[in-house]
Amino acid sequence: MKINRKGFMLAEVVIVAAVVSTVLISLYIALNRIASAYDTRNKYYDIDAMYAAMLINDSLDDSYADVDYYEEIDNSNKFIQFCEDNELFTSIKAYYVGNDVDALTELEAEMSGVDQYLVDYVEYLQNRIERGAYGHLIIVEIKKSNVNDVYYYTLVVERGSMYKGNG
Repeated sequence: MKINRKGFMLAEVVIVAAVVSTVLISLYIALNRIASAYDTRNKYYDIDAMYAAMLINDSLDDSYADVDYYEEIDNSNKFIQFCEDNELFTSIKAYYVGNDVDALTELEAEMSGVDQYLVDYVEYLQNRIERGAYGHLIIVEIKKSNVNDVYYYTLVVERGSMYKGNG
């Protein structure tokens, strides 16, 4: 007597298809998270912005020593003036953030509705920097001429020392 196994084979194909699709969906989700984290790190830890932050820090004068909250570093800074004169970036902005624990919150509140990219970056930064443990921060925002994206870097200047990178 011949046994009909067509129903068993169909069930086996459905089960294998369900397992394979579950594995593929899990891989897609994991790779999507990795790609998102890479994009964030690429925008928030840019090498050009890091170099600019270190040069801006080196060219700061003593007028920022008493700033507790934040202040935009204008084009009177030698390095920012150099960048604008030689058109190194489409735009460059720098902010000096003092050592007050609420300085980042004040900067975020001031920029709400004006510069959403900066607000998003400050929110990201607040979760990664120990408040009050630094001397001051220099936040640099650049727009490169070959891409339409905004890149950031924060230089953490510790009390009584030179500098160290993004928290």
